[in-house]
Amino acid sequence: NEIPKFDSDNFIWSFGDLKIKSYGKTNNFLVNYYGPPSGYKIPGEDQFKPWSTFPRYSLSQVIDTYDYDLPEDMDWMSQFIPGQVPDWIMDIEDLKERNSMMEMMGIGSDFDITKSPFYEKIVIIGVSVEVLHDVKSTPFYNYMGLSQLTPGMETHANAIQTVLHENFITSFGGKTTGYLSENASYPLVNIFLILFLCAFAYLVLTVFDLHPIISGSIIFIEGLIYYAVAMGAFTNDYLWFLKTTLNTLLPNSLKNTFYEQLAVELPIPGESFLLPIIAPISGLILVFSSNIVYQFLHEQKDKKFLRETFGTYIAPKVLDKMYEEKQAPKLGGVEGHHTAFFSDIQNFSTFSEVLEPERMVSLMNEYLTVMSKVILENQGTLDKYIGDAIVAFYGAPAPVKNHEIKSCQTALAMQKALEGLRTKWKKENNWPDIVYSMQHRIGLNCGRMVTGNMGSEMRMNYTMMGDTVNLAARLESSAKQYGVYNFVGENIYEAAKSHFAFRFLDFVAVKGKSIPVKVYELISDKNDILIENINLIKLFEDGIDHYFKQDWKKAILKFQQSENLEDKFESRNTNPSKIYIERCKMFMENPPGKNWDGVWKMTSK
Repeated sequence: NEIPKFDSDNFIWSFGDLKIKSYGKTNNFLVNYYGPPSGYKIPGEDQFKPWSTFPRYSLSQVIDTYDYDLPEDMDWMSQFIPGQVPDWIMDIEDLKERNSMMEMMGIGSDFDITKSPFYEKIVIIGVSVEVLHDVKSTPFYNYMGLSQLTPGMETHANAIQTVLHENFITSFGGKTTGYLSENASYPLVNIFLILFLCAFAYLVLTVFDLHPIISGSIIFIEGLIYYAVAMGAFTNDYLWFLKTTLNTLLPNSLKNTFYEQLAVELPIPGESFLLPIIAPISGLILVFSSNIVYQFLHEQKDKKFLRETFGTYIAPKVLDKMYEEKQAPKLGGVEGHHTAFFSDIQNFSTFSEVLEPERMVSLMNEYLTVMSKVILENQGTLDKYIGDAIVAFYGAPAPVKNHEIKSCQTALAMQKALEGLRTKWKKENNWPDIVYSMQHRIGLNCGRMVTGNMGSEMRMNYTMMGDTVNLAARLESSAKQYGVYNFVGENIYEAAKSHFAFRFLDFVAVKGKSIPVKVYELISDKNDILIENINLIKLFEDGIDHYFKQDWKKAILKFQQSENLEDKFESRNTNPSKIYIERCKMFMENPPGKNWDGVWKMTSK
């Protein structure tokens, strides 16, 4: 008896004349299946004969004994039973006599052994009923849309045919699965292939810092290309994936037209090349998933750092935008177009006189908490608190779209929030009367300014500076001279006039500035403006028109009419209409002259 010999360098088992290519350093080899199980029928195509990968014969076609004599028996097996054709019959020299004797024996006078379907064939005898569970899943399990297991005996037929045809599958580097199993080949070349694909995926994910959707798409394409190459190597047709996809998507008319071009070429025996698929693609998925998890954790860590560093004075949305755009504040300041915000409580010194320090702190904490929340909700950045005053800005450290509009929304929302606080305090009924009538003034201006970390090396503050900032501060402090509570510069008006209702107040040179600017009162959102305010604005504008024409009497008449529509409450001692009535009377006694430019110069902050 010859013992099989194994060539470990070439992964080949030798047994006599047979050369069997093994699957790694094991006593296994890969079976090349030749088709679906015999008897398989394509769904919906009953007019065709069942699939016949291997000839199959039923028991009734081969059984032949004295106990069983079936009419449909073709008697093929009886011809191979030793002794069925006695030698003495074959020794009859007279051909006619021999044929007659063979007919009497039931063999037939025209017997030709070469016509037997079993002639020089390997015959496998077994059962194919599923109830015995001797069935296997093969690559043809779902062939043409019909799930069907292959009888175990037919898997042996495929294995035998693979050996006879030498139609072995060459495995890349040896064994492609079971790296840790007993007698596995541990092919380093497979590991190198997987590491190469994963390293490429890692570089794509980390070096280029792509969005997860884009990086995921690249990894998907990489995996798809590798899958197409692997299947192309197995079928010896590297256009297999493209052809199969087109055959699935194209209508029948186009498939028939391009039948030859879309036909998949099949490998000749021995040309199938097996590349690992599951492990490399799983590696790509693992690398991508790990990178996503790492990026998420790293992002959360960075966001936590930003919130801890800037969260007390920068809105969460702005912080998220800072992270997304990778724009951290730069030391020394950065110039840009932003909006400056200043607010201050009216007559705050009086509050200090009537409230004890502890109650004053409690009141201010509640007030500043509510107002700061409004600023942050509108993507503002808190600069500092100066007693009762709030300093903030919009558009830094991360860009904020329409920051001029955001600042106006903040001013109106803060007035509404203060109204809510007054109502709350009045219900509590444990504060002095001055608290129930608290008002605050807001000044807004936008333009070029510098924002950044400023101060000393020992202590820095993220703040703003510039002429734009100074004017915003002057507007807030000078609002009391006009009796208004939302005072804005011309740049704010031009940027937000389509969204809000404004009233032109003056052409003024604030204290410390020589260049005059137009200033406006922010009244309300355009969609929420009251009819009284519409009439107020119209009458006041008419009065302003007469005022600049130095028609003092007509101007006074209009201002008197508009004064009747001004908001009146206990803590409001004056209003723009009153101011202009007094100013017109003054100019009637002391005319400014023909060369008057209409500029009003403020002598106090």
